[in-house]
Amino acid sequence: MRRLTHLLFAICYLLFAISLLSGCISAPPEPTQPAVSPMISAFPSADAVQGWTPNGEVETFDSETIFALVDGQADFFFVYGFEQVAVRRYVNRDGTVLDIHIWQLAQPEDAYGLFSAGIAGEPVAIGNEGDADPERRLVFWQDRYVAQLFARKDIPDADLQGFGAAISAALPSGGERPALVDQLPAEDLVPRSAIFFHEELSIQNEIWLGGENILGLSQETDGVLARYEVGGATVRLLLIEYPDAEAASAGLAALEGGDIDSLIVADVRSNLLGAVFGEVDEAMVSALLEVALE
Repeated sequence: MRRLTHLLFAICYLLFAISLLSGCISAPPEPTQPAVSPMISAFPSADAVQGWTPNGEVETFDSETIFALVDGQADFFFVYGFEQVAVRRYVNRDGTVLDIHIWQLAQPEDAYGLFSAGIAGEPVAIGNEGDADPERRLVFWQDRYVAQLFARKDIPDADLQGFGAAISAALPSGGERPALVDQLPAEDLVPRSAIFFHEELSIQNEIWLGGENILGLSQETDGVLARYEVGGATVRLLLIEYPDAEAASAGLAALEGGDIDSLIVADVRSNLLGAVFGEVDEAMVSALLEVALE
């Protein structure tokens, strides 16, 4: 009997100890779901714009797969710090297709740069700044994102604006124009002509510098190119901010020795290089360059 009592006591003590231990050991945490990218969640749901529904799921492309989306044009996005792009197609009751691309760049100034390089329509107040071809196209930038909307056929502007407003409301807010853009002299500046860039590829449609990167441009340089109306002619003002004054001086020497026919005048101030291109006398643009370099 005594042995049985001892055995029962031992069993009870063991169960009591286990209950104490189980109270001290916390349960393993529930697995967390990966956060949904703001770029993905920004796509409007069905009927967010009346009469339109998604046609397929959101597709994403990164630096390895972007060639399937923009074969032959990927470098244009790489020079702006491309990280990924998400794409979705929408269809209305008439079968008209609207394609939406949302690009994620490295930082807000890259988003502004990509946007500025593609301005071709009318200004529209959406996001930080927008550009539109009525009834067909809407592009805007916000934070480090650029949203592009393309309709295959004319659609009501109200529909384009509705999609744009929904996307803008879902994306992170913020993002400022690069300070270098605001350094452009305002007098005689052609509105909305400024292109912010890092590398020569972004401005080759505006000025041709030989395609050999004689200015030593890279992701470490910031640049802006803008058109000006001077004496009835169009000239282009180029400003490049280098990491240091030595690199700026080297860029000036290379530019002046590069046999660029359209170069009128160039100079440096500290780490900032300025140059004017066109077909007017140097006297007509010297003041423009001086003001820009101040």
